[in-house]
Amino acid sequence: MRVEYREEAHAEARSGEHYYQVGAFAALTGVSIRTLRHYDHLGLLRPSGRTDAGYRLYTRRDMLRLQQILTLRYLGFALKQIREILSRPDFDIQASLRIQRRALHDRITELERIEAVLGTLLDRHMTTGEWSWELVTQATATFQAELTEREKQMSEYYTAEEMKQRFAELGKATPLAEIERTEREWTALVREVQANRGLDPTSPEARALADRWNALYQAMSQQLFGDQKFANTVRHNYEEGAYASIPDAPTMEDFAFIKRVNDAR
Repeated sequence: MRVEYREEAHAEARSGEHYYQVGAFAALTGVSIRTLRHYDHLGLLRPSGRTDAGYRLYTRRDMLRLQQILTLRYLGFALKQIREILSRPDFDIQASLRIQRRALHDRITELERIEAVLGTLLDRHMTTGEWSWELVTQATATFQAELTEREKQMSEYYTAEEMKQRFAELGKATPLAEIERTEREWTALVREVQANRGLDPTSPEARALADRWNALYQAMSQQLFGDQKFANTVRHNYEEGAYASIPDAPTMEDFAFIKRVNDAR
């Protein structure tokens, strides 16, 4: 054990970075050693170094990446999608955290509504020894409202099979030259947005980019899609990182930048 400690201290002294061996890193983060090894094998979370004896060494930067992995998993992303998102050269961790925070806030708000209704129902029963049928009705209505909202959101998007069919129909109904022109415009605009995401959202340059983005998206929705549900699904898939492996596809950081500009108006 003393030999391993000296090796870790030697590595830390060389780089000035604080290192954790895999056991300490697992204990600190609550993630099992087996899971850390699995993430290493998948290329999701490579240790920043190794001791002379081959033991994995993790840093605080690795801890930040692990946080990204776990949050994206919680939000429903598959491990393959997460690896593709985090590996993109234009990945912006601050934009990612903002999007994650907003998604988690929406989920927390929903759960707090449900928890409050159930809490009131239980408190009344503990106080009186009887069920308040008025509160039971209220709880039922609250759950039904949340289910209805969830189903409404789901109905706004096509399934993967339906999307395949719609893409096939789109290819037949739209002239190839028009599709290619739109793809060129979209690719050029995405590259320009990605090169300028550091702009002040209130600046004229940022607003000009957002105006072009909004106009092109609206034109695509009307001319190519002609189907708001299809347009909603494409946008949703982009924001969820479903197209992360496609070169020049918009990323959630791009959408976050455009949203910041639009919100700042």
